[in-house]
Amino acid sequence: MANTTTRLITLCVALVVCAAAPAWAQRTPHTDMSAIGGDVGVFVPAQDGMTTGPSLEGFFEHYLSARDSIRANVGWSNPKVERETSDSTRQVRVGGDLIHNWEGGSIHPFAGVGLGAYFIQAKDNGQTIGDSRTRLGGNLLAGVEFFTSNRFSVKGEGRYHIVSKVDGYNPSGLALTIGVKSYF
Repeated sequence: MANTTTRLITLCVALVVCAAAPAWAQRTPHTDMSAIGGDVGVFVPAQDGMTTGPSLEGFFEHYLSARDSIRANVGWSNPKVERETSDSTRQVRVGGDLIHNWEGGSIHPFAGVGLGAYFIQAKDNGQTIGDSRTRLGGNLLAGVEFFTSNRFSVKGEGRYHIVSKVDGYNPSGLALTIGVKSYF
């Protein structure tokens, strides 16, 4: 009886290993893999007198290796003026990031840095006022991806934007987002 149980366990382990081998051979992500995704969240501005506003981002990511990638992205945020929430400062970022991830099975923490052009526009009662300003800025980011399948993940990310001031206004701040990512 013990001999039969041992053989059955050995057979089950062998089947699991054989079934998982193709997935191990093509782990996600791998070199030359790409992904697209989107995030939604809040932007917490560094400027006094401003309050949180919505934040959206879309991105394309390409993997140089299983652990390192480059990400091209477009982001939008619209923090509000505390004293009159119909006033805001729209910020659009077009940029790129270098990202490193650490594999942890279905959980992959990641961190990165990036540069981008920030297009900043003041709004009064929803209408643009004055000229749009463009500033070069950088960001530091960190987060974690939770793989729900070999080609799809849900992610959480924190990104601190460091942007030079525009006429005394500080467009820097923290974006906290959740999103999804699809690999191909």
